Amino acid sequence: MKRDVFFVLLLAMAISSYSQNLTVNPGFESWDEISKPAGWTTSQNCLKDSVIINSDDYSCRHEGGTSSKYLGQTISVTPGVHYNLSFFYRTEITDNGNGCRIWCYWKDIDGAGISDPSTDAILRPSKYLKSDVWDQFSTYATAPPEAAAFYLEVRTYPNSITYWDDFVFEETVATKNTEKLVTLPLIYPNPVSNNLIISGIQNVKQIDIYRYTGKSVWSSRFNCEGIITIPVGHFDDGIYVICILTRDSVISRKFIKKRE
Repeated sequence: MKRDVFFVLLLAMAISSYSQNLTVNPGFESWDEISKPAGWTTSQNCLKDSVIINSDDYSCRHEGGTSSKYLGQTISVTPGVHYNLSFFYRTEITDNGNGCRIWCYWKDIDGAGISDPSTDAILRPSKYLKSDVWDQFSTYATAPPEAAAFYLEVRTYPNSITYWDDFVFEETVATKNTEKLVTLPLIYPNPVSNNLIISGIQNVKQIDIYRYTGKSVWSSRFNCEGIITIPVGHFDDGIYVICILTRDSVISRKFIKKRE
């Protein structure tokens, strides 16, 4: 029976593994310098922070100062594919500070920005983000026909400080038997050292984690929680399969446990 269950998990993983987090250094666990997070090509007024964190060991402290400051990276995309964007943020505001917001756009093959009326308002919204506790922002958009890349940028405005953590940019996968789009749960950070977080999914009943060899290492029942944190620090390093049972479906994903 266990062999059959794991075979089903591998089949499901073969479909869902196409949708991995495309963000480089999404949880700011790697830094070239104390002010330069690895993989982020634009990083103005950033500092490595180990006190105010959403998960694992570090976040990015981003200070607006007297002018807007940017944090960004470019990610390759496929035209016509649907993408999910999500991240956690926490702000400190002084005087009349506006906090932060996303300011993203698509790029063509030459690196030039693309104007796309169907997603411009989603990717560059007028609304600012403010929260004195960790909060999650999430949205989705479809890459236009001429898109070759996505420029992921977030901004912190004057008189504001933002702490950023756990970015996710990944594909939305279509089911094999229907045209309906299925929004996959956000599972991060990946690789993970301590706490694995699951969000963006409803009606969770049970979660099981297996070694890639098929051995069960963790299982727990749930009561439809929206965000779930699973401590995996005691797991051996390696590849694992997480199986999420909801009221309507079974979703399997792959993640990597890696020592700090």
